[in-house]
Amino acid sequence: MTIDWKTAESWLMGNAWVGSLAGDHVSMLCDTIGTRWGGSDGERRAADYIRGQFESFGLEDSAIEEFDANTWETRSASITLNGEIPRQLDVRPSLFCPPISITAPLVDVGFGMAHETEPLTAQLSGSIALISGSYEPFSPAEPLTNRLDRLASLGVAAAITPYAAGGRRTTHGSSSDWRDNRPSTVPLPLVHTSREDGGLLSRTATGNSGNVTVTINVDASYKTAVSRNTLADLPGETWPDETLLLGAHHDTTPDSPGANDNGSGTTVTLETARLLAGLKRETGIGPGRAIRFATFGSEEQTLQGSVAYVKRHYLDEQSDPRPRIMINLDELGTGSMKGVALQFPELRSLVQRALDDSGEGLRCHVIAQMDSSGDMFPFARAGIQSAMLWRWRFVGRHPDTAFGHSSSDTPDKLRIRELKEYAGLLARLLLRLSHVPPSDWPTDQLDLAAIERRIEDERGSVFRTL
Repeated sequence: MTIDWKTAESWLMGNAWVGSLAGDHVSMLCDTIGTRWGGSDGERRAADYIRGQFESFGLEDSAIEEFDANTWETRSASITLNGEIPRQLDVRPSLFCPPISITAPLVDVGFGMAHETEPLTAQLSGSIALISGSYEPFSPAEPLTNRLDRLASLGVAAAITPYAAGGRRTTHGSSSDWRDNRPSTVPLPLVHTSREDGGLLSRTATGNSGNVTVTINVDASYKTAVSRNTLADLPGETWPDETLLLGAHHDTTPDSPGANDNGSGTTVTLETARLLAGLKRETGIGPGRAIRFATFGSEEQTLQGSVAYVKRHYLDEQSDPRPRIMINLDELGTGSMKGVALQFPELRSLVQRALDDSGEGLRCHVIAQMDSSGDMFPFARAGIQSAMLWRWRFVGRHPDTAFGHSSSDTPDKLRIRELKEYAGLLARLLLRLSHVPPSDWPTDQLDLAAIERRIEDERGSVFRTL
C-alpha cells in the first residue's frame, strides 16, 4: 500500500488539536468518576467508559476482560508522637501495609544504610524506625526495599518515612519490589508522613535515644476483587495477522483522582485510537498491521492487570500473535514527548528511522536495566519487545505534577496541549511502524531464560535514569 505521508500526518496532527477530546476524557476519568483503585466501582466505571469510547471511534472487537486481583483496603491510619502533649502527625500508609497497632520507641536510622544501623543494633529490636526514603548522598544507591529488609532483620517492628518535598505532602508509596509480583509481601509495616512532621520526629528523637515513643495504628485488610482490562483493535490491511500494541493503566491509588497517574496515559491512548480510526474512515489511509489499544487495571498493585493480560493472550495454549512492539504510556503530564525508550536493543535502528521520518527530532534509546515500574514489564518478561516514552525519567519534569499517589493529583496539574501533541506524534509513529515490512523486523525470539537471569541479577539495583 502506498501512503501519502504528508496527507496522513497533516490530518493526524491537525485533528489531534482541532476536535480533541482530551479534556473531556480527563474530566470524565478524574472529576466525574474520580478514584479508580483496582477492583473498585470507580475502576469498573472507568473500564465501561473506555470501552464505550473505543466503540464510538469505530474500533473492532472491543472488550472488557475481568480478572481476580489481590487487593488491599485501609479504613484508618494514624501516627501519634507521644509526650506531655500528644501530637497527631500527617500520615498515609504505604500500599499493602498490614494492619498494625503498636506503641514503641522511635529510633532515627537516617537512610537505613548498614553503617548507620550497625551502631544502633541494640536499640532496634521492637522499635519504630524513622528512615529517609531518599538515597544517601555519595554512597552506592540502595533501594528502600532493601533497607527495610535490613531493618526487619534487626527486629524493627514498623517504619516511618517522610516525604522529600515540603508542603505537608504525603503519598501512597510502595515498599515492595515489583519484580516479585507479590503485592501483599512487604518487608515490614511502613507509613509515610510529611517532610514537616518527619523533621519534628527527627528533632524530637535527637538526644532522647530510647525515651521517645510513637504510636502507629493502621486498620487495613487484604482481599480479592474483580479488576478489569479493556482492549479494542484497528485492523491492518497488509499484514492483518500482525499487531502493534499501545497501552496504559486506567487505575489509581486508593484516594487519588489520578490525573497525571494515569489519566494522562489513558487519555492519550484514547485520543491516539480516535485519530487513527478517524484517518482510516475519512481518508482511507489505514495501518498496514493491526494496532491494538489496551488499558490495564490494578497497575498500582504490582502490575496485576498487565500480568493477567499477558498470561491470557500470550502465555496460554490458545495465545494471540505477539505484538511486534508494546508501547506503554504512563504519567505523560510530567513533560513533553522526547522519544522512545526500548527495553531491548533489537528495534533501536528501526524505531529511530520511523522517528526520523517524522522530522520532529525525537530520539530512540535503550533502557539499561529491566524496568519493572510500569505495564511494559510483564510484556518484556514474556519476551515481547516493549517500550516506554522518554520523558520525566530522563529529563526534568513539570514541578506541578509532583503529586502522584495522592489526592492532589488533579486535572489542573495537566497541560492538555501536551497531551494533544502526544496523541498526534504517537499516531504518526504507530502508523509508520505499522507499514514497516515484516522482513525489516528482527526474527530471533528473545531468550526467556536469559531475561529471568537478568531480572534476578539486577534485583536490588537502583534504576538508572540518565
